[in-house]
Formats: sequence, C-alpha cells, structure tokens
Amino acid sequence: MLSALLLPCISTWAQQPTTYQLKPTPKTIAWGYYDASTPPVLRVKSGDTVEVQTLITSTPARLEGAGVKPEDVEQSLRDIVKEVTNKGPGGHILTGPIFIEGAEPGDVLEVRIKSIKLAIPYAYNAFSPGRGFLPEDFPYAKMRIIPLDEKRMVAHFADGIEIPLHPFFGSIGVAPPDVSGRISSAPPWIHAGNLDNKELVAGTTLFIPIHAKGALFLAGDGHAGQGNGEVDITAMETSLIGTFQLIVRKDMHLRWPRAETATHYITMGIHEDLTEATKAALREMIDFLVTEKHLTRDDAYMLSSVAADLNITQLVDGNKGVHAMIPKSIFVSTQDKPGDQRDLITLERGPCFGTCPIYKVTVASDGTVTFEGFNLVKTKGKATARIKPEDFKKLAAEFEKIKYFSLDDEYVPGSATCGPAATDLPHNRSSIQLKGKMKSISHYQGCFGSEVVKALFALDQKIDEVAGTERWIK
Repeated sequence: MLSALLLPCISTWAQQPTTYQLKPTPKTIAWGYYDASTPPVLRVKSGDTVEVQTLITSTPARLEGAGVKPEDVEQSLRDIVKEVTNKGPGGHILTGPIFIEGAEPGDVLEVRIKSIKLAIPYAYNAFSPGRGFLPEDFPYAKMRIIPLDEKRMVAHFADGIEIPLHPFFGSIGVAPPDVSGRISSAPPWIHAGNLDNKELVAGTTLFIPIHAKGALFLAGDGHAGQGNGEVDITAMETSLIGTFQLIVRKDMHLRWPRAETATHYITMGIHEDLTEATKAALREMIDFLVTEKHLTRDDAYMLSSVAADLNITQLVDGNKGVHAMIPKSIFVSTQDKPGDQRDLITLERGPCFGTCPIYKVTVASDGTVTFEGFNLVKTKGKATARIKPEDFKKLAAEFEKIKYFSLDDEYVPGSATCGPAATDLPHNRSSIQLKGKMKSISHYQGCFGSEVVKALFALDQKIDEVAGTERWIK
C-alpha cells in the first residue's frame, strides 16, 4: 500500500487520504455485470486514490489462437478464466467493486482519472457474426493482434499504418439501483458502465450519479485507442493500469454521467435509439449551461447550436451513446457583469492532530461567501455572508502574484515537491476558477523548506481574512 495526500472537494477530513492498489484476481473482479448486491473487494474513504489494474476482455485460448505467445498472456487472466464461474450476462472482466464510505444514493461520484498506463504490449480488435454495426456485411469472425509501442505511444495496426495511443477505460461505472438486480456490463446506462467514451483519458474527470450505498465503483474494458462509434464492437482492446481519485460529491445531483477535460465540458446521452440518445445529450448540455453557466434555456439552446459538438460515442452496445462537447475557452471573463458567479475561490482546511478547525469556505465574484463547517468550529453546517465584489478581485490578484496557475497540483508528503516532512500539521486545499481557467492545489504545512508551501499558506490566510471566516470558527 502506498500513501498520498490527495484531498477531496467535499470531506469530513476524518483522516489523511490514502492510495491503494487493486489487482485483478478471481476474488477481486466482477465478470460481465454490475450489481448493487455484489460484495465490495475494497473499502476506501472519499478522497482516497486507488491504482486499479484491469484485464483485456478476452481469453488465453482466443489470444493464443490469434498469435499471442503463451508467455505473453497474463497469469491473472489465466487464473480468472480457470476459476471464475459466476459470470455474465456481459463479457467484460471488471476490477472491483470498490465501496466508498459516505456515498449514498442521490450523491455523485467524482472520478478523477489521474493516470493510465499500458499493462501489456499488445491489443486486439475483433468482430464476429451477428455483432457490430454492419453484421450483414461481415457474417464471419476475425481477430487481429495489434502491437503497442509504449515508448513511441503508437499502435502498429499494419505495415504503413500507425495509430496514436490514447488509453482509456471503456467501462467505468458504479452499481445500478438495487431494483435493477444484475445487469449486463455491455450497455451503458445511468450508472455509466460501458460508455466507450474515448475522451475519458488521463486528466479527465467523470461525474457519475450514485444509486447504491457505497457507490460500488468498477473499471475495466481497457482500450489503447478507439474511433468514435466503435463500429465493429471492439476498440484496441488491452489491459490497463489506471489511477483514480474517488470523491463523494454531496453538493451535486445528476441524472446522467458527465465529464470534464482540460479543454471541454461533456454531457452524455444514452438510449437504444440514436435520435433519443442525441436528444438526451443535448438536453443535458442545456441543463449544464443553465445550471453552471447561468444562461437562460433559450440562450443555452442557441449556444449549443453554435458552439457544442455532438459526437457518436458508440453504436454497438445495445444502448447507443452520444456525447456533447463544449469548449471551456469560449467562457471568457465576465466578472464585471452583475450577478455573475462563474469565478470562485475556495479554501478547504483539513485536520492537524485533532485541534485545527475543519471547514470549507467559498468566495464568489459577486461577493457571496459560503461557509461549511465540519468539525472544531463554532458554526457547523452552512452559513453565508457577503463582501464587496472588488474584494474578490483583490483576492484573485493574490493568486496571480504567486503565479498560482503555474504551480504543481500537490505539495504533500510523497510528492517530489515536498521533501522531508513533519507530522500532525495542517493539510489544506485551495482552488480558483477565474477567467475560464481552473486550478486546485493540495498542500501540507509540514513540507520543510518549501517556499511555495509558505506562500500557499499565506494565501490561505488571505482567503480567510477576506471571507471573514473567523466569525464562524471562533
């Protein structure tokens, strides 16, 4: 087990977040299904990080029959194929489920995809009779092994054809509602699951509505790359190792999965009919623009027409997928417009040997201050106040003064930016959303000798001063 300090957006700060490893074994996978009654194989807290290893969706016999050397087939795949009999109705080998403490139906699971690595140097693509988007044209079976060059990050599809690698997990999901029972891993739905969305690469954040206690997170169906549509029903199927930070969001409520990349906001539509899936993705985008960007529904509809792209995610998994993407770059600063709350500054203060106040305070560009007290504070729960909008601008200038957007995301024990560290000192997280840019930094006061950490904690004090936090904590 490794340890890290990756701090959640919403937390009770009960203890320092931890990083776990989860490998696929006959006892740590769900083969072909999502089910709220599946016993968890790992329990974590909100904000913890899990390195999850997943397996290729195939069998040793099929892989060897297509040309993979026996010694190149993972032993864990052999063990699972040999020992696991509780499987189906789908075909994906999913690692998990992971129980996240505090997760309840109605919450949202924020899945930060921190990294994705190749686990093996090959992938496969295959089609078979009666499957894919053109089964009438290809009423037979064929499988191709595709070598992967991790150093150059390309796949050698054939002589003269190299495909850039963009590893992602075809299936990332949580348990469906209890009443659904066991459902196939093939069709995506409200639990996310087999989305096959190639935008879910490292650096992307996926938001999934939670339907069962503990969320019960699973991942699998590794892809080295894929075309939108996944028309023959497989991508470049491979085994991957993904690192996920799992955060329970009690301040969000979603009907369908959403995602956010470094450059785009993404909404998703899932339905057996492609037209209905497209309408769902568009309606979700309109709802996002109304709720998060404060547009009227009319303006949101028009903005979607002139700025959002609708993409066919996949066509072949029972429920079809469409995702809408709108670029972040179009949301330029409008701080001077009355009522605009798009720009935000947030400070989350964490524990220190049981004596530090634990709370979250948010300052908006219109002057709204929101406080949420958790422990060792005078005011528990939420409270609000107001400051002058110009005070927000002065505070934002403090972020720019220390070149906040150019700093690393973590200054915590175990990271290269910390070095020797003391114990039992405060753990904080600050964040800013400004002029269409977003940045958050986890920092630990016990990182000795770090001038950046000193500057970040001085910035934390400024946030408290401007927000007037003292009225709620003393």
